Amino acid sequence: MKYVNRIREYFNRSDKPVFSIHELRVLGIPYSYAKMLLSLMVRRGEIVRVRKGWYTFHRDPVVFIFTLPPTTAYYGLGFAAYLHGAWSQVPNPEILTYVAPRKIRVGVHSFLGVNIIVRRISRRLFNDYMLYRYENWLLPVSTPEKTLLDIIYYNYPFQDEIVDDLINKISILKIRNLLKELPYPKRIKEKISKMLK
Repeated sequence: MKYVNRIREYFNRSDKPVFSIHELRVLGIPYSYAKMLLSLMVRRGEIVRVRKGWYTFHRDPVVFIFTLPPTTAYYGLGFAAYLHGAWSQVPNPEILTYVAPRKIRVGVHSFLGVNIIVRRISRRLFNDYMLYRYENWLLPVSTPEKTLLDIIYYNYPFQDEIVDDLINKISILKIRNLLKELPYPKRIKEKISKMLK
C-alpha cells in the first residue's frame, strides 16, 4: 500500500499528464511488482492505461501526445484548425510525428473512447509549431500557417470546410517564408500560392 501512496503522490499532479512504468524505478519499485501494481490500479479505475507502458490519472484524451519524446510531435490538421478557431467541428485529435514507426505505431489509437490518429511526417517537414495552453498543459500544436500547409499536403478530407477560415487567420508573409524553407513538393507549393492570391 505504501507504493500506491507514493505513485499517487508523485504522479497524480496537474503538471504530470502521463507517467511511464519505468519512472516507478525512481520510487524504488521493482519492475515486476510495478506491472502488477499498475494493473491493479487500472482495474480499480484509479488510473488509465494510455498505451503500452504509459499511464495517467487524468481522464482527457489530449494527454496521449505526452507519451512521445518531447519536441518530436505536434497536434495538427483538423484538430489544430479547431483549436485555432478555424473549424467549428470537433475532430479526432491527429498527431504528426517523425518518430513513427520506431516509437509509436502509425494509425488509429483508441484512448478513453476517442480515436487518436497518428501520422508520420518527414523530419525535414517537421517545423513551426507552438505551445497551446489547454487546461493545465501546454500542448504542441501546429501554427495556423503550418496547419494550412499540412492540410493541403496530407489532402485532408475536410479541407473545403477549413481552408477559407484558416486563410483569414494566417500571416501571408510567414506562410510564404515557410514555403521557401520547407521542402514541400512543387504541386503543394503551387496550390498554396494560388489559394493566397
